[in-house]
Amino acid sequence: MGMVVIFYNKVYGAFNSTPDFLKKFLYLIPIEYRLGGRNFVSMYNFLKESEQWSGEKLRGYQQKQLKKLLEHAVKHVPFYSNIQLTCDDPFKNLQKFQILEKETIRDNISEFRANAILQKKTYHVTTSGTTNDIFFEFNLDNSTYGKEWAFKTTGWRRVGFMPGDKMISFRGTKLRNTNKGLYWQDNPVYNWLEMSPFHLSEENLPKYIQKIKKFRPKYIHGYPSLLSILARYVEKTEEKFPSVRAILVASESIYPGQRELIERAFNTRLFSFYGMSEKVILAPECEYDHRYHAFPEYGVTEIVDKNGDPVGEGERGELVGTGFLNYCMPFIRYRTGDYAVLSEQKCKCKRNHFMMEGLIGRSSDDFLVGKNGTLFSMTSIYHIKIFFIAYFSCKN
Repeated sequence: MGMVVIFYNKVYGAFNSTPDFLKKFLYLIPIEYRLGGRNFVSMYNFLKESEQWSGEKLRGYQQKQLKKLLEHAVKHVPFYSNIQLTCDDPFKNLQKFQILEKETIRDNISEFRANAILQKKTYHVTTSGTTNDIFFEFNLDNSTYGKEWAFKTTGWRRVGFMPGDKMISFRGTKLRNTNKGLYWQDNPVYNWLEMSPFHLSEENLPKYIQKIKKFRPKYIHGYPSLLSILARYVEKTEEKFPSVRAILVASESIYPGQRELIERAFNTRLFSFYGMSEKVILAPECEYDHRYHAFPEYGVTEIVDKNGDPVGEGERGELVGTGFLNYCMPFIRYRTGDYAVLSEQKCKCKRNHFMMEGLIGRSSDDFLVGKNGTLFSMTSIYHIKIFFIAYFSCKN
């Protein structure tokens, strides 16, 4: 579920090669520009407004966006060119599109590229999962970066997050000075302190705690498997941990006991987010319970059974998504390989969003144990592997 690293060849490469003292100047740039500029601001403001729309108004918005996307696809994307949009209702036209397998895209990649969009207006993405060793490569519109951040920060806003808030991040990020015993680095783009997920040994954990106390974050972000390691250490040592407003997790399933452990150790709410680099579904939890609300402004979310038919309320099925953000390679009715239960479509928050619960990813969240006692989650290993391959491909 979301086992992916996005590598921005130009932006991230330029950032990593910039001297540390110059990176500090990024703090002088307003956070909205660091998160995508106009694309971020316009979408962020729109989501503030649409969050309280009626179900009818949101349905009308989805119809308009879906109609536009499907017409673009059959006109400009070779793979979809034989589909006839004969219905006035775009949701009925959507059913004419077969459920799309990742392998189909990978084996016919040129057929999914829109002929009306220049490559310079897109960026390259590489993904992989722990269930196989096959890379999946595609392109996204440049505008998706800022729009995606608008959706993410809108979701995190449910637990108080504001763009620019100080955050600790445990992700598959390449750090420069781990050989010197420095297992963290500043990322002024987001106002984050990035911490290595690969050195969480008993010997090093006190250093992590000391650095976190010094940084004084408002939030901690990362894989639940890695944050469980930190939580166990905090409980075991009765270490006084600095107060944070929430723990923001993503990219892995949350297993029984994990949520309770993390919330107990850090004395705060664990807030989960479902998404993927293919940009077809984005669904944060609700602030009132642990159900996921799929953004209707982001795309069309389906939960289907093994025959591709929609499941009923309370039934489990596979998540299938159609994203609105990416026109250079639109993924329509994309099979995610992740599973969820269709929830009751009512919530205390009164948002008229597609609701689901019991998310289970197809990936394994097992650990490898290093010779120094460090625990490595399989998610993190695949993240960093993808990063290095993309990094050295760019260098060469």
